[in-house]
Amino acid sequence: MSLLTQPSELKHNQPISCLIYGQPGTGKTTLALSADKPVLIDLDRGLYRVEKRFQCPSLQVENYQQILDLINSDELRPFNTIVIDTLGKLVDRMGDFVARQNPKFKQGDGTLSMKAWGAIKIQFAALVKQIFNSNKSVIFVAHEKEDKDGDIRFVRPDVSGSSGKDIVKELDLMGYMEMKGNKRTVSFTPNEKYYAKNALNLPPVIEVPDTTSGNTFFQDKIVAAVAEKRRQEAELLADYESLKNVIETKVGEIKDITGLNEVYGEIRGLQVIWDSQIFANKMLKEKAAALKARYNKETGKFEVADE
Repeated sequence: MSLLTQPSELKHNQPISCLIYGQPGTGKTTLALSADKPVLIDLDRGLYRVEKRFQCPSLQVENYQQILDLINSDELRPFNTIVIDTLGKLVDRMGDFVARQNPKFKQGDGTLSMKAWGAIKIQFAALVKQIFNSNKSVIFVAHEKEDKDGDIRFVRPDVSGSSGKDIVKELDLMGYMEMKGNKRTVSFTPNEKYYAKNALNLPPVIEVPDTTSGNTFFQDKIVAAVAEKRRQEAELLADYESLKNVIETKVGEIKDITGLNEVYGEIRGLQVIWDSQIFANKMLKEKAAALKARYNKETGKFEVADE
Protein backbone atom coordinates (compact mmCIF):
# COMPACT_ATOMS: atom_id res chain seq x y z
CA MET A 1 0.00 0.00 0.00
CA SER A 2 1.33 3.42 -0.95
CA LEU A 3 1.97 5.93 1.81
CA LEU A 4 1.21 8.78 -0.59
CA THR A 5 -2.23 10.31 -1.07
CA GLN A 6 -3.13 11.39 -4.59
CA PRO A 7 -4.81 14.82 -4.96
CA SER A 8 -8.05 13.22 -6.16
CA GLU A 9 -8.15 11.08 -3.01
CA LEU A 10 -8.28 14.02 -0.61
CA LYS A 11 -11.50 14.22 1.40
CA HIS A 12 -13.80 17.12 0.54
CA ASN A 13 -15.59 17.10 3.90
CA GLN A 14 -12.56 18.37 5.77
CA PRO A 15 -12.87 20.79 8.71
CA ILE A 16 -13.23 24.52 8.07
CA SER A 17 -11.40 27.43 9.71
CA CYS A 18 -13.34 30.68 9.66
CA LEU A 19 -13.44 34.15 11.18
CA ILE A 20 -16.67 36.10 11.54
CA TYR A 21 -16.32 39.76 12.53
CA GLY A 22 -18.33 42.92 12.21
CA GLN A 23 -20.72 45.38 13.72
CA PRO A 24 -21.97 45.04 17.32
CA GLY A 25 -25.40 43.49 17.70
CA THR A 26 -25.46 41.68 14.36
CA GLY A 27 -25.48 38.25 16.00
CA LYS A 28 -21.91 37.14 15.25
CA THR A 29 -21.74 34.68 18.14
CA THR A 30 -25.19 33.30 17.41
CA LEU A 31 -24.18 32.76 13.78
CA ALA A 32 -21.00 30.96 14.84
CA LEU A 33 -23.02 28.73 17.17
CA SER A 34 -25.21 27.69 14.21
CA ALA A 35 -22.41 25.33 13.15
CA ASP A 36 -22.58 21.59 13.76
CA LYS A 37 -22.35 20.51 17.43
CA PRO A 38 -20.59 23.64 18.73
CA VAL A 39 -18.68 24.24 21.94
CA LEU A 40 -17.75 27.78 22.94
CA ILE A 41 -14.40 28.98 24.24
CA ASP A 42 -15.79 32.13 25.80
CA LEU A 43 -13.01 34.66 26.30
CA ASP A 44 -15.46 37.56 26.01
CA ARG A 45 -17.83 36.16 28.65
CA GLY A 46 -20.69 36.91 26.28
CA LEU A 47 -22.59 33.62 26.12
CA TYR A 48 -25.29 35.04 28.40
CA ARG A 49 -26.22 37.46 25.59
CA VAL A 50 -27.10 34.56 23.26
CA GLU A 51 -30.68 33.29 23.35
CA LYS A 52 -31.01 30.49 25.91
CA ARG A 53 -32.16 27.98 23.27
CA PHE A 54 -28.97 28.52 21.26
CA GLN A 55 -26.50 28.39 24.14
CA CYS A 56 -24.03 25.51 24.37
CA PRO A 57 -21.39 24.14 26.76
CA SER A 58 -18.58 26.66 27.19
CA LEU A 59 -15.17 27.26 28.71
CA GLN A 60 -15.19 30.50 30.68
CA VAL A 61 -11.58 31.51 30.07
CA GLU A 62 -9.24 32.99 32.65
CA ASN A 63 -5.95 32.23 30.88
CA TYR A 64 -4.61 30.56 27.75
CA GLN A 65 -3.41 27.45 29.62
CA GLN A 66 -7.08 26.57 30.22
CA ILE A 67 -7.62 26.50 26.46
CA LEU A 68 -4.63 24.22 25.94
CA ASP A 69 -5.87 21.93 28.70
CA LEU A 70 -9.29 21.71 27.07
CA ILE A 71 -7.90 21.08 23.58
CA ASN A 72 -5.77 18.26 24.98
CA SER A 73 -8.61 16.70 26.97
CA ASP A 74 -11.35 14.25 25.98
CA GLU A 75 -14.10 16.74 26.81
CA LEU A 76 -14.24 17.98 23.22
CA ARG A 77 -14.95 14.51 21.81
CA PRO A 78 -18.75 15.06 21.45
CA PHE A 79 -18.35 18.34 19.54
CA ASN A 80 -17.66 19.01 15.85
CA THR A 81 -17.06 22.78 15.95
CA ILE A 82 -14.99 24.88 18.31
CA VAL A 83 -16.13 28.52 18.49
CA ILE A 84 -13.62 30.99 19.95
CA ASP A 85 -15.06 34.36 21.00
CA THR A 86 -13.28 36.72 20.60
CA LEU A 87 -10.14 36.46 18.50
CA GLY A 88 -8.81 39.70 19.95
CA LYS A 89 -9.07 38.36 23.52
CA LEU A 90 -7.48 35.07 22.41
CA VAL A 91 -4.44 36.92 21.06
CA ASP A 92 -4.23 38.93 24.30
CA ARG A 93 -4.25 35.72 26.36
CA MET A 94 -1.65 34.19 24.05
CA GLY A 95 0.49 37.29 24.60
CA ASP A 96 0.30 36.83 28.37
CA PHE A 97 1.14 33.14 27.92
CA VAL A 98 4.26 33.62 25.78
CA ALA A 99 5.45 36.48 28.02
CA ARG A 100 5.25 34.21 31.08
CA GLN A 101 7.24 31.59 29.20
CA ASN A 102 9.87 34.15 28.22
CA PRO A 103 9.88 37.40 30.26
CA LYS A 104 12.18 39.00 27.65
CA PHE A 105 9.18 39.11 25.30
CA LYS A 106 7.87 42.09 27.30
CA GLN A 107 9.51 45.43 26.75
CA GLY A 108 10.21 48.07 29.38
CA ASP A 109 6.89 49.81 28.76
CA GLY A 110 4.96 46.56 29.15
CA THR A 111 4.25 46.06 25.46
CA LEU A 112 5.21 42.91 23.59
CA SER A 113 8.35 42.71 21.46
CA MET A 114 8.43 41.69 17.81
CA LYS A 115 9.73 38.27 18.88
CA ALA A 116 6.69 37.92 21.13
CA TRP A 117 4.35 38.58 18.21
CA GLY A 118 6.26 35.97 16.23
CA ALA A 119 5.72 33.51 19.08
CA ILE A 120 1.99 34.35 19.10
CA LYS A 121 1.79 33.64 15.38
CA ILE A 122 3.43 30.24 15.93
CA GLN A 123 1.11 29.53 18.87
CA PHE A 124 -1.95 30.41 16.80
CA ALA A 125 -0.91 28.20 13.87
CA ALA A 126 -0.28 25.32 16.29
CA LEU A 127 -3.73 25.79 17.86
CA VAL A 128 -5.52 25.68 14.49
CA LYS A 129 -3.48 22.66 13.44
CA GLN A 130 -4.28 20.79 16.64
CA ILE A 131 -8.00 21.51 16.23
CA PHE A 132 -7.86 20.30 12.62
CA ASN A 133 -5.97 17.18 13.64
CA SER A 134 -8.90 16.34 15.90
CA ASN A 135 -11.14 16.63 12.81
CA LYS A 136 -13.05 19.63 14.14
CA SER A 137 -13.86 22.94 12.51
CA VAL A 138 -13.00 26.21 14.22
CA ILE A 139 -14.85 29.52 14.02
CA PHE A 140 -13.34 32.68 15.48
CA VAL A 141 -15.53 35.67 16.35
CA ALA A 142 -14.09 39.19 16.43
CA HIS A 143 -15.18 42.78 16.81
CA GLU A 144 -14.52 45.25 14.00
CA LYS A 145 -12.01 48.06 14.10
CA GLU A 146 -11.87 51.07 11.83
CA ASP A 147 -8.57 51.76 10.09
CA LYS A 148 -7.26 54.22 7.49
CA ASP A 149 -5.15 53.99 4.37
CA GLY A 150 -4.56 57.62 3.47
CA ASP A 151 -8.01 59.13 3.12
CA ILE A 152 -9.69 55.73 2.71
CA ARG A 153 -11.46 54.33 5.76
CA PHE A 154 -12.09 50.61 6.10
CA VAL A 155 -12.76 48.05 8.82
CA ARG A 156 -10.79 45.00 9.81
CA PRO A 157 -10.87 42.48 12.69
CA ASP A 158 -9.98 44.01 16.03
CA VAL A 159 -6.78 42.11 16.91
CA SER A 160 -3.90 43.57 18.89
CA GLY A 161 -0.42 44.13 17.54
CA SER A 162 1.06 43.05 14.25
CA SER A 163 -0.38 39.54 14.30
CA GLY A 164 -3.77 40.20 12.73
CA LYS A 165 -2.80 39.93 9.07
CA ASP A 166 -0.58 36.92 9.69
CA ILE A 167 -3.26 35.11 11.68
CA VAL A 168 -5.93 35.30 8.97
CA LYS A 169 -3.52 33.63 6.54
CA GLU A 170 -4.15 30.44 8.50
CA LEU A 171 -7.92 30.58 7.84
CA ASP A 172 -10.12 29.36 4.98
CA LEU A 173 -12.75 32.07 5.33
CA MET A 174 -13.16 35.52 6.82
CA GLY A 175 -16.62 37.04 6.73
CA TYR A 176 -17.80 40.53 7.60
CA MET A 177 -21.25 40.83 9.21
CA GLU A 178 -23.33 43.99 8.93
CA MET A 179 -26.88 45.25 8.78
CA LYS A 180 -28.24 46.29 5.40
CA GLY A 181 -31.55 47.92 6.16
CA ASN A 182 -33.30 45.41 8.41
CA LYS A 183 -31.39 42.43 7.00
CA ARG A 184 -28.24 40.81 8.33
CA THR A 185 -25.59 39.81 5.80
CA VAL A 186 -22.19 38.15 5.89
CA SER A 187 -19.70 38.97 3.14
CA PHE A 188 -16.66 36.85 2.31
CA THR A 189 -15.29 38.82 -0.63
CA PRO A 190 -13.01 41.76 0.24
CA ASN A 191 -13.67 45.24 -1.05
CA GLU A 192 -12.64 48.83 -0.34
CA LYS A 193 -14.77 48.88 2.82
CA TYR A 194 -13.67 45.77 4.71
CA TYR A 195 -11.23 42.88 4.83
CA ALA A 196 -12.55 39.44 3.96
CA LYS A 197 -11.23 36.12 2.68
CA ASN A 198 -12.96 33.66 0.39
CA ALA A 199 -10.50 30.83 -0.28
CA LEU A 200 -13.38 28.42 -0.89
CA ASN A 201 -15.28 30.57 -3.42
CA LEU A 202 -18.49 31.14 -1.48
CA PRO A 203 -21.00 33.70 -2.79
CA PRO A 204 -19.64 37.18 -2.01
CA VAL A 205 -22.64 38.24 0.11
CA ILE A 206 -25.03 35.89 1.90
CA GLU A 207 -28.18 37.00 3.70
CA VAL A 208 -28.41 35.62 7.23
CA PRO A 209 -31.99 34.56 8.06
CA ASP A 210 -33.63 35.24 11.40
CA THR A 211 -33.61 32.48 13.97
CA THR A 212 -37.36 32.03 14.29
CA SER A 213 -37.24 28.47 13.01
CA GLY A 214 -33.87 27.60 14.55
CA ASN A 215 -30.17 28.36 14.38
CA THR A 216 -28.58 26.20 11.69
CA PHE A 217 -27.37 28.83 9.19
CA PHE A 218 -23.64 28.05 9.27
CA GLN A 219 -24.16 24.32 8.94
CA ASP A 220 -26.89 24.58 6.29
CA LYS A 221 -25.38 27.33 4.13
CA ILE A 222 -21.66 27.73 4.72
CA VAL A 223 -20.58 24.17 5.48
CA ALA A 224 -22.88 22.73 2.82
CA ALA A 225 -21.59 25.19 0.20
CA VAL A 226 -17.96 24.48 1.10
CA ALA A 227 -18.52 20.71 0.96
CA GLU A 228 -20.19 21.01 -2.45
CA LYS A 229 -17.38 23.22 -3.74
CA ARG A 230 -14.75 20.77 -2.53
CA ARG A 231 -16.70 17.87 -4.06
CA GLN A 232 -16.83 19.61 -7.43
CA GLU A 233 -13.12 20.42 -7.26
CA ALA A 234 -12.31 16.80 -6.37
CA GLU A 235 -14.32 15.57 -9.36
CA LEU A 236 -12.63 18.05 -11.68
CA LEU A 237 -9.22 17.06 -10.34
CA ALA A 238 -10.00 13.39 -10.97
CA ASP A 239 -11.05 14.28 -14.54
CA TYR A 240 -7.83 16.27 -14.97
CA GLU A 241 -5.63 13.40 -13.83
CA SER A 242 -7.56 10.98 -16.06
CA LEU A 243 -7.17 13.33 -19.04
CA LYS A 244 -3.41 13.59 -18.52
CA ASN A 245 -3.19 9.80 -18.39
CA VAL A 246 -5.08 9.57 -21.71
CA ILE A 247 -2.70 12.09 -23.29
CA GLU A 248 0.37 10.26 -21.97
CA THR A 249 -0.94 6.93 -23.28
CA LYS A 250 -1.77 8.28 -26.73
CA VAL A 251 1.55 10.06 -27.15
CA GLY A 252 3.41 7.05 -25.81
CA GLU A 253 1.90 4.85 -28.57
CA ILE A 254 3.12 7.10 -31.42
CA LYS A 255 5.61 5.27 -33.66
CA ASP A 256 5.97 7.58 -36.66
CA ILE A 257 4.95 10.95 -38.08
CA THR A 258 1.66 9.56 -39.42
CA GLY A 259 0.79 8.42 -35.90
CA LEU A 260 1.94 11.78 -34.55
CA ASN A 261 -0.54 13.61 -36.78
CA GLU A 262 -3.35 11.22 -35.90
CA VAL A 263 -2.80 11.63 -32.17
CA TYR A 264 -2.41 15.39 -32.57
CA GLY A 265 -5.87 15.52 -34.13
CA GLU A 266 -7.33 13.32 -31.41
CA ILE A 267 -5.83 15.40 -28.60
CA ARG A 268 -7.14 18.64 -30.13
CA GLY A 269 -10.62 17.15 -29.81
CA LEU A 270 -10.25 16.36 -26.11
CA GLN A 271 -11.74 18.41 -23.31
CA VAL A 272 -9.45 21.13 -21.96
CA ILE A 273 -9.03 21.18 -18.17
CA TRP A 274 -6.70 23.78 -16.64
CA ASP A 275 -3.29 23.40 -18.33
CA SER A 276 -4.02 20.07 -20.06
CA GLN A 277 -3.46 21.62 -23.50
CA ILE A 278 -0.07 22.96 -22.46
CA PHE A 279 0.79 19.53 -21.05
CA ALA A 280 -0.27 17.87 -24.32
CA ASN A 281 1.66 20.35 -26.48
CA LYS A 282 4.82 19.75 -24.44
CA MET A 283 4.55 15.97 -24.86
CA LEU A 284 3.82 16.28 -28.59
CA LYS A 285 6.78 18.63 -29.03
CA GLU A 286 9.09 16.15 -27.31
CA LYS A 287 7.74 13.28 -29.42
CA ALA A 288 8.15 15.34 -32.61
CA ALA A 289 11.75 16.07 -31.69
CA ALA A 290 12.40 12.37 -31.14
CA LEU A 291 10.90 11.61 -34.57
CA LYS A 292 12.82 14.51 -36.17
CA ALA A 293 9.56 16.15 -37.20
CA ARG A 294 8.43 19.77 -37.20
CA TYR A 295 5.00 21.37 -37.14
CA ASN A 296 3.92 23.19 -40.31
CA LYS A 297 1.57 26.03 -39.38
CA GLU A 298 0.29 26.35 -42.96
CA THR A 299 -0.83 22.72 -43.25
CA GLY A 300 -1.56 22.22 -39.55
CA LYS A 301 0.40 18.97 -39.59
CA PHE A 302 3.75 17.55 -38.57
CA GLU A 303 6.21 16.72 -41.30
CA VAL A 304 9.80 15.61 -41.69
CA ALA A 305 12.11 18.35 -40.46
CA ASP A 306 14.53 19.90 -42.92
CA GLU A 307 18.03 18.50 -42.57
